[in-house]
Amino acid sequence: MTDTAGSLFVTKMTEAYEFDPHEHALLVSAASTLDEIEAMELALAASGPVVKGSTGQDRVNPLIPALANHRLTLLRILRQLGIEDGPAVQPTADQRAASAKASHAARIRWEGVAHGA
Repeated sequence: MTDTAGSLFVTKMTEAYEFDPHEHALLVSAASTLDEIEAMELALAASGPVVKGSTGQDRVNPLIPALANHRLTLLRILRQLGIEDGPAVQPTADQRAASAKASHAARIRWEGVAHGA
């Protein structure tokens, strides 16, 4: 089983910094947000940027604005912790491979939608 982005983040941050209890709670919240972002990115890659609406019309996938909100939330938490420029968390080989596959699949679906397929 691979580590999640959130657990890798917590490991890197706790190796680099010491956190008070209230800061640790924020760190856990940031980790959870990272995991949610990761899950939404995978779901978005699987479903594509355009989905069918309730009446069959094409519409922007609701994951897109949800991801934007989660990214802003993460940024706010990191600002509260004062670690916006903290140590980068490097993705594992499995995470890089999954991301590359998902990006390729999304690109193929998007090209199909853009060309009326």
